[in-house]
Amino acid sequence: MPELGQRPTPRNQFSFSRVKTYHQCPLRYRYRYLKGFKEAFRSIESYLGNIVHDVLEWMYEERERSESPSLESALQLLADRWTAGLNEEITVIRGSDRVDAYLITGREMLERFHKGTFRTDRSRTIALEQRLNHKLTDEIVFTGFADRIGRTETGRLFVVDYKTSKKEGDASEFSEGLQAPLYAACAMRSYDDDEALAGYHYLRHESTSWQSVDTDRAQQLLDRFQQLAAEVNSATEFEPRPGILCAWCGFNAICRSAEVPEKLSGGLEKAREFQDRKPSLFEKDSQ
Repeated sequence: MPELGQRPTPRNQFSFSRVKTYHQCPLRYRYRYLKGFKEAFRSIESYLGNIVHDVLEWMYEERERSESPSLESALQLLADRWTAGLNEEITVIRGSDRVDAYLITGREMLERFHKGTFRTDRSRTIALEQRLNHKLTDEIVFTGFADRIGRTETGRLFVVDYKTSKKEGDASEFSEGLQAPLYAACAMRSYDDDEALAGYHYLRHESTSWQSVDTDRAQQLLDRFQQLAAEVNSATEFEPRPGILCAWCGFNAICRSAEVPEKLSGGLEKAREFQDRKPSLFEKDSQ
C-alpha cells in the first residue's frame, strides 16, 4: 500500500491539478493533499508524459544555446531516460497494453514534433518549466509550472502546455478553459505584458489550440480560480466519486467505493500487492 511518504501540501498553495483532483474525487484529494499519502503506483501514461516533457525541455534548451538538436539525439535521450526511470512503481493500467508500446508512442510523438512544429518554430524561449505564483488572498495562492514561455517572431508573449493525452481538449474549465490561460495571466504580470497567447499542443495529433488572454480576461481567470480554490479550501466532507478514473487512482485498494473494471485492473493489482507486503496505514481513514 502507499505510505506516508509525502508532506501534506501547504493549505494556501493551490495548483490547477490540486483543484482538478478535488473536482474529480474529494477523497483522493484528501489523501493526496491533506494527509500527504503517497499513491501505491504511478501510471504508465503519467510516466510517458513526464519523460516526453523532459526531452522537449532539453530540445528547446539546446536551441537557445544555438545548437540544433537532431531527431536521433532526442530519441536517444528518450530511450535513456525511459530506461533509467522505469521501476516497479510504474504500472500499466490496461491489461491489453504493453510497456514497450508506450515507449514506441513516445518515439512517434517526438518524431512528429521534431519534423513538424520544432523544425518550423522561430519563436524565442523565455523560460522552461517556470514556476508561477500569484497571491489571490491570504489563504489562497495560485501556483503552477508553465511548460514553455516565449515570444513569437513579432514579440507576442505566449505560454504553451504540452499534452500527451489521446484526445484533444475542449473548452470546459478542467480541460482547456483554465490551466494554460491561468499560466498566461501570471506570465503577463511577470513580464509586464497586456496580453498573451495560451496554447495546448497535443503531441499525438501534432496540433495546437490557441486562445488570447488580455488584461480583463486574465482577471476573470484569476477570480474564477480563486472561487474554485475557496470552495476546495472550505470543504469539510470528502466523499469518494467513483468512476472510470478509479483505475488510475493509487488509493483504489483502500477505497470501498472504487469502481475498477477487470480490463483496467493493473493499478488495483499493484496496489493490492503493496497492501499484502505492508500493514495498511490507512485502515482508519478508509472506513
